[in-house]
Amino acid sequence: MLDFRPPKDSKFLITFIKLCAPLYKKYGMHDTQIRVKEGALERFLKLKGKRALVCPNHSNRHDPQAMFFFGQAAKECFNYVAAREVFDWDHGFNGWWLQHIGAYSVVRGAPDRESFKMTRKILSEGKQKLVLFPEGEISRQNDTLLPLETGAAQLSFWALDELDKQGLNEHLYIVPIALKYTYSGDIKPALTETLTKLEAKLSVPRPSGSKLYPRLMAVAEKLISVLESEYNQQPAKDATLNDRITTLRLAILSRASAFLNVELPRGDRTLDAVRLLRNKIDDFVYEDDEGLSEYERERHDEKAAAIKGFYKDLDRVVNFVSIYDGYIKEHMTQERFADVLERIEYEVFGATTVKGPRNILIDVGNPIDLRSYQHEYKTNKKVALQKITEDLSTQMTGMLETLEHERMKKFVDSP
Repeated sequence: MLDFRPPKDSKFLITFIKLCAPLYKKYGMHDTQIRVKEGALERFLKLKGKRALVCPNHSNRHDPQAMFFFGQAAKECFNYVAAREVFDWDHGFNGWWLQHIGAYSVVRGAPDRESFKMTRKILSEGKQKLVLFPEGEISRQNDTLLPLETGAAQLSFWALDELDKQGLNEHLYIVPIALKYTYSGDIKPALTETLTKLEAKLSVPRPSGSKLYPRLMAVAEKLISVLESEYNQQPAKDATLNDRITTLRLAILSRASAFLNVELPRGDRTLDAVRLLRNKIDDFVYEDDEGLSEYERERHDEKAAAIKGFYKDLDRVVNFVSIYDGYIKEHMTQERFADVLERIEYEVFGATTVKGPRNILIDVGNPIDLRSYQHEYKTNKKVALQKITEDLSTQMTGMLETLEHERMKKFVDSP
């Protein structure tokens, strides 16, 4: 069943977290500091008291915390939309925290009426701004953006319709936010340590020389070989590493689609396929079991347990989206090197480590006024949603590029 988890904002808990913020950022987030770009906070504060959907990029598991602390800087509390499954992490303890700081659940791709109703309520009432990550996935890409879904724009228009029903000619905005993680010091020792652990775990001989890039590629090649064996793939003799990764992604998606009886999108649309399959899994796992007999529920739960295994497969596909030979060569900053290394680290160890003290750079884009698109939305909904989503994506991408250009960079040795 959908089992909607509503927000249970606790003023006491939120106040407590704010008081403990310096300690949490230092010890809970490995000495992380929030750095808001000059002028960004002022742009955001112009929307004080106004209804808004706040849309950051989603490259890191600490993004919700980053937005919480940005809200603290802006003297605002936010509500948050989170995927239903994250509320079950840590035996439900993660969900308890999320609900009490203002988060609520959504089952992606399903007609989650309770979640949609809560979104319309929060946006139309305007008591607090709502944070939603439009990529829909943790991209683990610190420099780039995954293709955005149009859901953020659609949800906002539903809230605007609610305002009109109430006779309120109020404006509603979508606010682009860029979050960029940078390391403040030299993290080469930490990168070396992680590579050493991966080499030991995967039984990879260390290449001659002291450069890190050949070691990373050797580890990546071994991991791909192991997964090829798991998914019964035999690479062609002349296949490049890029070819093998592409073939492996397709094999993983094909296996999941066959089990779930879903036809994959045509063409090279990896993320569309992942979203389609993940939505199908969510639909089954959280479908309404009202009216089922006890035996039918048991059978459903058994099948749901098997289907949940494909979450891991889809995570792998997303994890490998930007692992390709050349990704680091294009721009070998220590952050980009760490991006790829952490994907392998996550696959092998099931978790990643923060490689040193970090800064989270935050910028705020120009708010998108839904009222200015309302007429077009009523005449051609698809075009209006796409235009807004493209504007959102363009602004977020531009801010990430500017933050990268303006910062002081440290590079790993060249390949």
